[in-house]
Amino acid sequence: MIEYAVLSAIGADRPGLVEAVSEFVLEHGGNIEDSRMANLRGQFTMMLLVSAPPASLRQMQTALPQLIHKTHLHVELRAAPPTVAPRHPALPYRLRATAMDQAGLVHRIAQLLRSVNVNIENMQTTLAEAPYTGAPMFEMDLAISVPSDLPISRLRQMLTALCDELNIDWSLSAM
Repeated sequence: MIEYAVLSAIGADRPGLVEAVSEFVLEHGGNIEDSRMANLRGQFTMMLLVSAPPASLRQMQTALPQLIHKTHLHVELRAAPPTVAPRHPALPYRLRATAMDQAGLVHRIAQLLRSVNVNIENMQTTLAEAPYTGAPMFEMDLAISVPSDLPISRLRQMLTALCDELNIDWSLSAM
């Protein structure tokens, strides 16, 4: 029998962190199935979906202090219950948005999406300098699940209204 857990780790970035954490998982009988990792201005963060027999997951949990000592990362291992199939069919879309940086952009877009039951499956944001002016530009790239009973034209109308209000350039495309 295989069970799942999410291993999350964060700390100062340096070479070898992925190798150390993946070695830890392998040595304790686990397998990394899904992962997200990023260097966020010098802080390295990773989230791993690990599968393993229950006894191996218990061993990993017990051995976490060794991994923490070796890597100097803040590490947690949490059980991940089996996934539940979505109640309603959904269509995959990609939403991209760019704007002058301002507080609340993520919240406002997430709030709009929640209001029509659109699920954010994955989001990546970046703050970068505009090419000529150097002004801070905020970029978002979201993978979303749009309920099949939500007309895309309705979602586009709502996004247009919000993005016009916040001066956001955006695009929505099927994946």
